[in-house]
Amino acid sequence: MKQPKAVFLDIDGTILRSDHSLSPRVARAVTSLEQAGILVCLATGRSWEALEPLYSRLKLSGPTICYNGAFLAGGPEGQKLNEILLNDTAARFAVGKAREHSMEFVAYRHTVLLYETEGPFVRAYRERVGLKGTQVNFDSISKLELTKMIIMSEHEKLEEVQAGLRGRFSSDELVSTFSDPSFLELIEGGVDKGKGLRDVCSLKGISLADTVAMGDGWNDLPMLEAAGDAWIMGGAAPELLRRFPENRRAPDSNADGAALVMEALLEGREPVFE
Repeated sequence: MKQPKAVFLDIDGTILRSDHSLSPRVARAVTSLEQAGILVCLATGRSWEALEPLYSRLKLSGPTICYNGAFLAGGPEGQKLNEILLNDTAARFAVGKAREHSMEFVAYRHTVLLYETEGPFVRAYRERVGLKGTQVNFDSISKLELTKMIIMSEHEKLEEVQAGLRGRFSSDELVSTFSDPSFLELIEGGVDKGKGLRDVCSLKGISLADTVAMGDGWNDLPMLEAAGDAWIMGGAAPELLRRFPENRRAPDSNADGAALVMEALLEGREPVFE
């Protein structure tokens, strides 16, 4: 296994454990990649503001893929390199669907977290990302200008909502994907982490063949498919795991699977899992 020029890492379930903590071994592996001159790019559904503490803790310096590819942040200051907003028609339709099904939802208006009602899902989400957010009536906003929206509920109910959205909008108009079984994330059509990976490679002059990506969710799949080499984490859904060969399945984040792969990349060898 050759040493890559860039490594793209999902956050939750990949480099963060199930309790959302960062293991020292993963932190050391990321630092070692950076010191070896390998670009480490975090790719997440989170906003830059929610991600910045982790970015700083890892002492990274390169660009970051936020909002599942809808926002590209540059460097430690998080300056906007690119932002793609949800079209207003799709965004308002999604708001209506969430209300129709009495589902909680949040949205990011550029960098600001907004929510309409606060129940257990929204409360837990705000605590998880460390953002207070602002409570609003979305009908009071003349132009929504949303970068991302998340509808929250039980997975089976969200699948029904997703089917309705896909029946109304093509994938060129609206992308809906699960970052968590209870989170249906919505971004502009044609946008995903795979596009984010390609944008970063174009910016840095890196060939896709010289990249490695790691992830555990359906929202990671476009990024994993775009990378030269890809690893799925052991905590992924069974149907997602089956898309990858046995020799590209890493242990889950609680077992430092990402660190094991990164350590092997540095040494130019295949990882060994016990």
